[in-house]
Amino acid sequence: MKGLSQGQADNWFDQGNQLYKNQQYKEAIMRWEAVLESGVHSGEIYFNMANAYYYLNDLASSIYYYEKALELAPKDPDIQANRAYVQNALIDVVRAQPKTLFQKWDEASGQLLTADAWAWLSILFMALFVFAVLSFRWVESPGAKRLSFVTALLSLMLFGGSVFLGQKTQSYSKNYRWAIVFQQEMSVRSGPRLSDDALFELHAGTKLRLLQTQDQWQEVELTDGRRGWVLAQDLKAL
Repeated sequence: MKGLSQGQADNWFDQGNQLYKNQQYKEAIMRWEAVLESGVHSGEIYFNMANAYYYLNDLASSIYYYEKALELAPKDPDIQANRAYVQNALIDVVRAQPKTLFQKWDEASGQLLTADAWAWLSILFMALFVFAVLSFRWVESPGAKRLSFVTALLSLMLFGGSVFLGQKTQSYSKNYRWAIVFQQEMSVRSGPRLSDDALFELHAGTKLRLLQTQDQWQEVELTDGRRGWVLAQDLKAL
């Protein structure tokens, strides 16, 4: 499907929408998957797939694709509402720990823009800095020189801020990796062995943070702070 044109991808997308309206959910998902395989990704496609999986009673896949949709459209109220609705149907109820003001700022600053966007902004601010420095040498009036000086100073500060936030975004993406439980029921163990004690049970659709990996085992953390080890094959990374 890599050779699909944009027009062909749009055609598959529209076919999927029509099949969805006709309640042919499996067939609709197949059309949208073809679009994704062609390299076209959008919050709308993931949102539609999540809705279709919900009607197929596959809550784990539904939650997975709502999360994928939110990665591309994090402020979309329809995606947020539908995900919340499906989450209420899950077996596991995980209440997130309250976060301090610093923790909220730390997470928010790591998700403001993509690392690529910060990189482009840093290039822009550096170009503005160079232009302001050259202007300072070219202009003669005191007012114009002051303006060039202030512009150079601000652009240098913004350049530094962009580099810092870009590095922070990369660090956030590396340290905050998530997955959805796809096993109907699984035990979370105290260590990476079947002989280790089972701490608690989790069920399909629960979202987990991925920590370290050891062989076929994955250490995970819930939003309420509980940690443990599970078989990596029971999860699907976002």
